[in-house]
Amino acid sequence: MNTEVTRIQQLLKNSWDGFMWHGNNLKEALKGVDAETAFRKPAAGSHNIYELVMHMYCWRNFVYEHSAGNADYKVELNSIADWPVEYERTEASWNNALQLLEKSQNGLVEAVSKINDEQLNESMHGRKFTWYDFLHGVIEHDIYHSGQITILKK
Repeated sequence: MNTEVTRIQQLLKNSWDGFMWHGNNLKEALKGVDAETAFRKPAAGSHNIYELVMHMYCWRNFVYEHSAGNADYKVELNSIADWPVEYERTEASWNNALQLLEKSQNGLVEAVSKINDEQLNESMHGRKFTWYDFLHGVIEHDIYHSGQITILKK
């Protein structure tokens, strides 16, 4: 049966490693990015690829935690959790960031499979957004930052 949840789950999968009409999916955007490229700052005050990946992981994890029932899980906008500023600039650190992002993908796909269409219209733990908004939001957020990554890796 082709439900709305199934379609959202497919969008989540496609934005990760499937066909996207606009260009690269997230894995393609990250393909070939080594630690040197990941940590390179294009200009003072801008984010590098590593920071973008950790930022995406942060918000993917936020949605995952809430989908698992952890309504108390919080992330403050523009905090160190949202945008890391101090970290090791090593190959191991970069590889860990990629592993965290992939782990979050697997967790989100599984979490979405446990939601039904009726829940999509429900508020996400008392917030002013619905599950539909948050699930599409995480996909849109990834697409936005995938474009930035594609530009930064050149």
